[in-house]
Amino acid sequence: MTRPGRPDTPGGVPHRIIDRPAFTVAGRSTWISGPDNEQFGRFWQQCRTDGTFDRFRQLTDMAPGPQTQGHVLGVSRVEADPTNRSFSFLIAVEVPADADTGDLERYTVPASRWAVFEAHGPVPDALVTAEIYAFSEWLPGSDYVHALAPEMEVYPPADLPYCEFWLPVQRR
Repeated sequence: MTRPGRPDTPGGVPHRIIDRPAFTVAGRSTWISGPDNEQFGRFWQQCRTDGTFDRFRQLTDMAPGPQTQGHVLGVSRVEADPTNRSFSFLIAVEVPADADTGDLERYTVPASRWAVFEAHGPVPDALVTAEIYAFSEWLPGSDYVHALAPEMEVYPPADLPYCEFWLPVQRR
């Protein structure tokens, strides 16, 4: 199943290139130390049970963000060195720049060009598949390199087995 208006990619993961201005997110962060993907799952579970998602509902009513169309985001703060897989990871929502976010951490996602990869199927497996494709097949054969911006997981408001992996890119 592909989303309307999105091209199928023979032999790969459907993707598109988009440009977005800078935007503000607010949420909770943790340190990810290395390639242990289970750290992400534990942190998502923590945020589901510690009231973080209740705060998101208060801030946004879980409406999709204007830049990503996601109702919740996973932001991997790899902008200083995309090859270093130890980084701050933020579970967040888009907020207006002047929003009162209380005790939530704020971060401004820089303006960037993004390669957006569709992840169809249960998370986290579909997301991991999209990321592996992006890094091991698409990026090396493309006209792009990783830009110095965060990577993002974007989760739409619909209760579907679908999310997106946003890879910041710039021309070689």
